[in-house]
Amino acid sequence: MINKDEAIYNISKAYLEYRIANRLYWDLPPCTDTERDYQRALTKYSTMRECYMNCEVLTYIEIDEATEGKYKVETIKPTE
Repeated sequence: MINKDEAIYNISKAYLEYRIANRLYWDLPPCTDTERDYQRALTKYSTMRECYMNCEVLTYIEIDEATEGKYKVETIKPTE
């Protein structure tokens, strides 16, 4: 069985990967690779979140504190 610390690490990592993929998807010109990566990261994060809540490993508040309230990914600016 997974413990709470491992679950928080896993959900935080999945959320950060999702946020980065989301930012790349919206900030770069349309590209199949960025859309695919974004969808994959979103699915991984959403599935992990639902599983942890359904199995009562983490609560909604714990997940929110480890993800939404913790990370902010800034807009990517092109280099010259």
